[in-house]
Amino acid sequence: MTGKATFMGYRRHDGGAGVRNYVAVVPTVLCSCSVARGIAEATRANVFTHDGGCGQLGPDRDHTLRVLEGVAAHPNVGALLAVGLGCEQIDAGKLVEAAGGKPARSISIHELGGNTSTVKRGTEIVKQLRREAAKARRVPIAAEELTVATQCGSSDTGSGLASNPATGAMADLLAEQGGAVILGETGSLYGAAGLMARRVAAKEIGDRIIEMTDVLEGYYMRMGNSLREANPTPGNIAGGLTTLVEKSLGGVRKGGTTPIRGVLEAGERIRGKGLWVMNTSMGLGACATADMLASGAQVMVYTTGMGNPVGSPLGPVVKVTATKGTAESLADIIDFDASPVLLGDESVQDCGRRLLDEVLEVASGRQVSSERTGHNVFAIGKMVV
Repeated sequence: MTGKATFMGYRRHDGGAGVRNYVAVVPTVLCSCSVARGIAEATRANVFTHDGGCGQLGPDRDHTLRVLEGVAAHPNVGALLAVGLGCEQIDAGKLVEAAGGKPARSISIHELGGNTSTVKRGTEIVKQLRREAAKARRVPIAAEELTVATQCGSSDTGSGLASNPATGAMADLLAEQGGAVILGETGSLYGAAGLMARRVAAKEIGDRIIEMTDVLEGYYMRMGNSLREANPTPGNIAGGLTTLVEKSLGGVRKGGTTPIRGVLEAGERIRGKGLWVMNTSMGLGACATADMLASGAQVMVYTTGMGNPVGSPLGPVVKVTATKGTAESLADIIDFDASPVLLGDESVQDCGRRLLDEVLEVASGRQVSSERTGHNVFAIGKMVV
């Protein structure tokens, strides 16, 4: 890749650039999730089920609203139906407002007289929304408008040695193009926070990175435990990792080498270009994925050693492995083979260039494995204070 890179994306009403044209069915609360799922199954729309939306206080309530509004506003979403119960904390109308002028509607189970009638009405509305969303056409968009989130799961020794560094090389190249990169998973920064704090654009950013990992460890200590008791996982250990610090030092290489521009809270809208660190919520990997994509990232690059199958309904997740056996045995999961780096047949920089080319092709419409197989998960994590 030479010169200014582009991809074929969707220009939205608010000026945003999407890489997909999803129709989203978003329940406002756990109580409306089954109805939302029924509507999505009848229309082949993307559904965003979760267990929040009511009975939440403070940071958890704010986080749930921030993530759901991020879904509504996301440039990958071409149209939206918000499905409410009618008595919850999160107002479906606020999600419609957050959609930024794209086709969006809301319905209420209470107002429509129950589950069956709501599924029927919601199905009719989504079919209308799909017709409106289908009017969008792909146009050339500069790579400087692309934000890529990075994550890792089911890591092994090849992750830290090859696939994470190659992702970091991709991140540096995208930053050179004027794009943005998000590095998240707060628990996986533990032990590497000091190293990250040395490459920040301002001292207060480094202080915040160290503070957020200390807060997470303090949460576990109050229960008489340590984050290191659950991480690395049994799978990580089987893959050759020995300590959380070792895992973290390999994991942060996904962010490349450029200065860290700032720290984002979970699901917070990204505020600039270059590399950003996100203080993601606590939970499974799908929770960090939701946080980073809801912030506006259009694509995620997800490195995996032993193989992680989970994608997202909010954006394509490019699965990368440097373990040749994983690439061969899990072909319906892996999208990008970085094993030539581990085998000594390709440099990290060349692999990073190849990975950026792959990301741009995915941004232009090439489906990733999880999109083809439908193995997508959306989850909203808990906040640690």
